[in-house]
Amino acid sequence: MLSKRSIRGDYTKQITISFIALLAIFSSALYSYLYFNTYGQIKHSLQNQFHHIIKNNINYNIGQSFYIQSPNPMQREVWLVEVLDTPTKQSFYSESESERGFYYSLISPYKTNKTLKITKDITKETLFLDSLLKGIILVIFFALILTQLFALAFSNILYKPIQNLSTTLSKLKEHDLEFLNSEGLPLEFHPLVLSINNLLERIKSYFGGQKQLFIGIAHELKTPLAVIKTKCEVTLIKEREKEVYIKALKENIQSINEMNAIIKTLLDLGRQESAQFEKSSLVDVNKTLQNIADNFQILSKKENKQFTYKLETDELLITIKPTLLAQIVQNFLQNAFKFTPQGKSILLTSQIINQEILRIVVIDEGCGIDSELEDIYAPFKRSGNKSGAGLGLFLAKNAANALGGSISLQNRLDTNGTIATFELRIAN
Repeated sequence: MLSKRSIRGDYTKQITISFIALLAIFSSALYSYLYFNTYGQIKHSLQNQFHHIIKNNINYNIGQSFYIQSPNPMQREVWLVEVLDTPTKQSFYSESESERGFYYSLISPYKTNKTLKITKDITKETLFLDSLLKGIILVIFFALILTQLFALAFSNILYKPIQNLSTTLSKLKEHDLEFLNSEGLPLEFHPLVLSINNLLERIKSYFGGQKQLFIGIAHELKTPLAVIKTKCEVTLIKEREKEVYIKALKENIQSINEMNAIIKTLLDLGRQESAQFEKSSLVDVNKTLQNIADNFQILSKKENKQFTYKLETDELLITIKPTLLAQIVQNFLQNAFKFTPQGKSILLTSQIINQEILRIVVIDEGCGIDSELEDIYAPFKRSGNKSGAGLGLFLAKNAANALGGSISLQNRLDTNGTIATFELRIAN
């Protein structure tokens, strides 16, 4: 049996119900028309006979009964006329049944205190209507079967493109993500193919980034390990003074610290990917930025740097993933503090542009962006001789993309520092 949630099942059910409902309405209308038309003719013939008797002013006695035959030999209609002693105030019709057949009567007041009853045999008409009703029921039954077959065939035609797409997608491999071809598919499926191709493009970009990231990780970890190994081998070639061993150990410890910094950054990357699955919630952005600013205010006093911030004065509630927003702002500020000399200033601002764009900006008085870097957002790209794994901006850009926003970095016009900007379109 078809699943209740299957497309073919839904199409089959809808087509069958629609067609049977249409057939039932048409059949009911046809039967009702023939039924009322037949009985209308019967009533009309009874009324004609009654008016004929009244018009001729014939006085029949109570208890008298006789048959009237139609003067038209093609009709062969016969009416039974009875004179009853039961008085009635108004005319009405009655239907009766006996072993011989079915009868329809007109009972109407006649003369004084008399009732005239005119009866017609309607056996033929009744049998005709019964046969018509049975025929309609039989037609609907066979139509139901044919409709089921037609609906199944039609739903298979509609399902075939989906099945082809499903088969094509099942054959895709992570190392060979070919774009889907919309040729041969109905026009209605072209937007779906376009959306799938866009998704494949993002997946390919993600895999490319991951590959580049893994290569960078291997390279970054391989270098300090090679340095540690070489220093240990050189030191052990011959006996040396105590100071030489101490120096070698300190240099190895420094290399290990660099490796720990890289591993810590990789853990941050893993936490960020987990944060991308975080459920969005209603967050007061100004309160979040205030908390971050308070923490860096303490750091600025420790490093003898001037840190100021200007935030939106009004409460700013946005449905967002707060962890990703915090990662972006903290990365901007960490870079600003890293490259800004002592005694220089760092500024954090937030504002709403045209009531639809949230803009967060960090301005520092550091050395600016290295113009020799081709892609400052690529992993393991470092500016200057500062320590770090070079993953900060890579993480910030990924977080911005996950939020649906964008980041940008540019040197100040006076070339004395950097301007880092995060923008996010928000609902009013």
